[in-house]
Amino acid sequence: MKKTNNKVEVTIKLNQKTKIAKGIYGKLFLERKEMDKRGEKSIYLRAEYHERLTRIAQIIGGGKIPLYTYLDNILSHHFELYEAIIIKEFEANCKPLF
Repeated sequence: MKKTNNKVEVTIKLNQKTKIAKGIYGKLFLERKEMDKRGEKSIYLRAEYHERLTRIAQIIGGGKIPLYTYLDNILSHHFELYEAIIIKEFEANCKPLF
């Protein structure tokens, strides 16, 4: 990670050939986690993503998980993976009040 002129540059190397054992994806994303209710916020998705995500939830999830829970699981995983990077970017771009 480099910081120059109030910008943070982060290099992330991902292994594109990562092999995920059968069933791991379902355990990560297609199981119900604690969530009291559906939520009260709306989000907009590309039609192609909505269709794709809905099909994944229905087919791989066996029709047992609603789309909002699948999306919540995806976002939770994303924030767990990139929490440190997000915080650094936020702090680098946040101007103190005083």
